[in-house]
Amino acid sequence: MTKQFLQTLSYVACAIFVVPVAIISHELGHFASYLYFRAENVRLLAFSVSAKTDPLSTSQIAVSNIVGPIITYLTVIVAALMIRKQYSSFWVILAIAAPIGRIVNAVYIYFRVLGYNPNPNFDEYNFSRCLNVDPLLISIPTMAVVVTIFFSFGRKAWKHGGYQELGQIVFSILIGIACWSTIGPMLLR
Repeated sequence: MTKQFLQTLSYVACAIFVVPVAIISHELGHFASYLYFRAENVRLLAFSVSAKTDPLSTSQIAVSNIVGPIITYLTVIVAALMIRKQYSSFWVILAIAAPIGRIVNAVYIYFRVLGYNPNPNFDEYNFSRCLNVDPLLISIPTMAVVVTIFFSFGRKAWKHGGYQELGQIVFSILIGIACWSTIGPMLLR
C-alpha cells in the first residue's frame, strides 16, 4: 500500500467519526433546548430533532432553532483555535464538515432570487420567522460566513498539501456524510 492510500484511508476514518460528531452536536443543541423549555415528545433523529412546540413561546422556539447553528459555529471556532498552533487534517475536516448543513441557506437564497417565496423548514429560516424578519436577512450573512469558513480552511489544506490534501479532505467528508446518512437513521429513529 502506498503512503498516499494510507493517508486517504486515515482521513476517511477520521471523517467517519467527525461528521456524525459535528451533526449530532448541532442537533443536541436543539434537543437540549427543547428539553430545557419543556417541549413535549422531544426526539433526537440523525439529522434533526422533532418536538411538539405548541406549549412553547415564540422566543423559546426561536432560541431552540438558533442554538444548533450556534454550536456549529462554536465548533468551527474551536477548530480554528486548534489549527493555529499546528496544522491538522482532523481540525480541517471538522471545520469544513460542521457547517455543511448550512448550505441549505444557499438553496433558499437561490429560489428567492428566482422570485419564489418558499416555506422551507431549516434553522435560520425558522429562527427568522419567529423574529418576524425576512429570512434573507439571516440566510445571506449565514452563507457569507459558511463560504468564508470553507475558503479559509480549504486554503489551509491547500497550503499544507495542495490539491491532494484538499481532495483527500473533501473526499473523506463526502464518505463521512454517506456513512452517517446510512447508519445514522438506523441508530436514531
